[in-house]
Amino acid sequence: MIERAQNNLSGHWGLRGTGQPLHRLQSSSQQDSNRRAICGTTKFTPDPAIQDDSCDEFPFAGTYESGALNGVDHGKDCAQVTAVRARTTNDLALDWPTVTTVGTVSGSEKCVRGHIPRSLNTDLGGAYGVFIKDELLADDDPFWIRVTF
Repeated sequence: MIERAQNNLSGHWGLRGTGQPLHRLQSSSQQDSNRRAICGTTKFTPDPAIQDDSCDEFPFAGTYESGALNGVDHGKDCAQVTAVRARTTNDLALDWPTVTTVGTVSGSEKCVRGHIPRSLNTDLGGAYGVFIKDELLADDDPFWIRVTF
């Protein structure tokens, strides 16, 4: 989802050489508010076709580039994507390796919101948290994201 957003949406968030860096948002209350704006329980309906579906957003709620901090007050206004199952190996990253767009995407959306298996979503969130701690990022510190497999 991140790679698709970086390469296909005009924000190119965190994509070195094309976009601008993301900036860490330290305030947990603002992060929660950002998350509710895009993925709140009244704003996201899980898809039963996605294993343990969860709402994922990019740019992250924990950045100043979050859609919610850039004028989006409902996730329906983000580009919409859904995970695509390719196989069944019990390795979620291999089983759900790509996303596809849902509806029309103009490319100028200020965020992307996806139907992603919960474990993949929480794994990425955990990795982001570890990155913040390991790199000692303070509020508003810039960083880049590179998607690797």
